[in-house]
Amino acid sequence: MRKKTLLFLMVVFTILSLSNILHAQEGALCDLLYGTVSKGEAFQYRTPPQPRLFLNDYPPTGPAMREPDMVWVTSTVLTMSLDEKIGQMLMPATSSFSTMKTLVNNYKVGGFTFTGNNRQAADLINITNYMQEYSPTPLLFAIDSEAGLGARVADATIFPLIMAFGAANDPALTEACGRITARESRSLGIHIGFGPVVDVNTEPLNPIISTRAYSDDPGRVARLARGFITGARSEGLLCTFKHYPGHGATAGDSHSSLPTVNISFEALRKIHILPYEELAGTGDIDLVMTAHVYYPAVYPDKPWPATLSPIFLKDILRTEIGYDGLIISDAYTMTGLAIAVPDEKERAVVGVESGLDIILMAPTTSNAFNGIKEAVQSGRISVARIEESVRRILIAKSRVGLPELKIVSTSLYPATLRHPQHLAKVREVCERAFSCGKYNLPGKPPLQIGDHIMVLDLAPGGSTIFYRMPSTYFLNPLKAAFPDVYIKPVNQSLTSSEQSDIVTEAAKYDKVVIIGYDWYKIFSADQVALINALPQLTVPIIYISFGAPYHFNQIPDVDAFYCGYASVDAMQEVAVDVLTGKLEQKGGIPVCIPGLDALCFTTGWLFYK
Repeated sequence: MRKKTLLFLMVVFTILSLSNILHAQEGALCDLLYGTVSKGEAFQYRTPPQPRLFLNDYPPTGPAMREPDMVWVTSTVLTMSLDEKIGQMLMPATSSFSTMKTLVNNYKVGGFTFTGNNRQAADLINITNYMQEYSPTPLLFAIDSEAGLGARVADATIFPLIMAFGAANDPALTEACGRITARESRSLGIHIGFGPVVDVNTEPLNPIISTRAYSDDPGRVARLARGFITGARSEGLLCTFKHYPGHGATAGDSHSSLPTVNISFEALRKIHILPYEELAGTGDIDLVMTAHVYYPAVYPDKPWPATLSPIFLKDILRTEIGYDGLIISDAYTMTGLAIAVPDEKERAVVGVESGLDIILMAPTTSNAFNGIKEAVQSGRISVARIEESVRRILIAKSRVGLPELKIVSTSLYPATLRHPQHLAKVREVCERAFSCGKYNLPGKPPLQIGDHIMVLDLAPGGSTIFYRMPSTYFLNPLKAAFPDVYIKPVNQSLTSSEQSDIVTEAAKYDKVVIIGYDWYKIFSADQVALINALPQLTVPIIYISFGAPYHFNQIPDVDAFYCGYASVDAMQEVAVDVLTGKLEQKGGIPVCIPGLDALCFTTGWLFYK
């Protein structure tokens, strides 16, 4: 009997090992064929992550946050050289081992951030463990995880973009998302999540925030963000509120410009800064990430980004709000900063003078390092000012268990990432979030047995954030329910005759379902024209946005409008279940859009009082 048990265990572990090896090889092949996709670029999963065998019903939990060891913090600051202190304030992106070792050796950097989509978990844990072993001072590792770790790591759990949580409107769900994100991140040796986004999205055509925001109501944003950080911090993840003092009112993208927001200082303070006031002053935020955004109400004489503003960072955030955690810049590689201060050395110096503790992804680490060092040596920046930041950084390191917990067991992440419990929570979020903003159909459910259905599958355009999953996650279950459904792909560009042919064809069906995946607006004017030509028919037109609810502003005459906020596979499957009557839609659109049943028309909506 004992031999049989041992034999069984050997077989199980062999299967697990082979599964992990094959999974890592598959990920490496995808990277080789398709390249790594950076933020702002479109990415589609070619195949879903492969299922793994889990031996435990419950995933391992992340290490709990602890009180900082101030003896270690103080003694470490006292023994550091000036170079080591300056290096703590720099966080470049991960790269080759040789380059990262050079950055540690020459510039004493305090940590690294992971960039790019479709990363592989095995690669990340190899980097964190190797570099922690190599660096004499423990490192902080960070990643963008506002939509779950799976937004960046292909074999981790991916959540819908956070406006879906705004639609579900339940802090218990954001707390669960925070727990899962923290648990999976810590299993790979990652300490900082760049999230949650607390931008209040008051600009419908915002090209960089949109569905990355919970809502356009600051009270709802603060309440849901508090849920996330409660969950994340309980399992050891340092959270980052971004993008201070607010990126939600911008019509430009700070990656490629310096967006200008012409609102009053009163509106800025009451709406966009409100989540920071509610949470930062109580010690509930670990990091605040700044926005490369220009507010003329504060700087009327010159275009100047908030990232480099002592008024925003020192006067308001530190002094008035009372925040004493870390202030980290958004990426220093972004155009919004370079426009204001073209010289790389000066840009780093001004950032430190303005109140930054960590400079994220300086274009050239050596320039940032040397610029700050020269400013200290000349007396422009005091050593005491540098030590203020270093002390905050070391406190954060101690709170996540450093230096004791530098190395992470490689047995944790296979038992944690995409655990069935995590995937079940994603499904729950999608069921609670999927929303109907307009319904002028004769009966329910929207699609009924015997309906002759045409589906217009709109080809997506423009950029996206983190991921764009293929429409097959919607089409395949729909075809299973309605085998004779007709699917018509619709290109970005349409001739007038092509548009006319589609309208003529649509008249032959009982229902027309349109699915769109553009993340903040419908990019194709031809597709918009086609949709707006369809209501002339007597056929009911049903539109589903797997992007932003703001699509409705372009196509207000559709008979029914649904929104899923993201194309994550579970959301597309939920959409089919709602259309076929298996589920009732439960979410409420969490931004104010004229013509839609939205939550802003209920009581308690702060922005619209």
